[in-house]
Amino acid sequence: MKTSSCWTDEQIIAALSEGGNSRERVTSHLIDTYVHLVPVMVKKTGLVKEAALDVFTDAILDLMEQAKQGIFRGESKLSTYLYKIFYFKCVDLSRKNTTKPLSYPSDLPELADQASDIQKKIETGEDFTGLLNLLDQLGEPCRQILLDWGFWGYSMADIAERTGLGGSVQVKDRKYKCLQRLRKLRKSS
Repeated sequence: MKTSSCWTDEQIIAALSEGGNSRERVTSHLIDTYVHLVPVMVKKTGLVKEAALDVFTDAILDLMEQAKQGIFRGESKLSTYLYKIFYFKCVDLSRKNTTKPLSYPSDLPELADQASDIQKKIETGEDFTGLLNLLDQLGEPCRQILLDWGFWGYSMADIAERTGLGGSVQVKDRKYKCLQRLRKLRKSS
């Protein structure tokens, strides 16, 4: 029977894989040897001690399972491997505890889309002649962009292709600026 102070990483892994009394002794050894990490994680992650102890137990169980399955390949010290498992589990729990789910009120009032007001005017023919005059004052490509978007219903990608203005992002940007100019013209007329 080995004393817990003289076990190598390889012997610990072998005992964990073997099971039985050896596994129990090694598990006790791991808990006794590395429980000092709990206050370190409490300080690093802001978890309460009880939660950190639970996570520590989970980390030990994960290490035991990974040793049994042969996932731990010995590329680092066993203590480093356990520390990483413990640390990432603490971080995950800390994030879970601090992240609040978004709640959306079900009774939000409907806000009118100002851009759709112009589109409705175009579609209904209301003051269509006056609007066409304002669009003529804007000039090209604003006239074409707004008519293609508001009257004909083309997508931004289609409008980009029709006008040669680059991508849909540029057209969307230009459409916004054109709508701003159109609003100013409407207010002034």
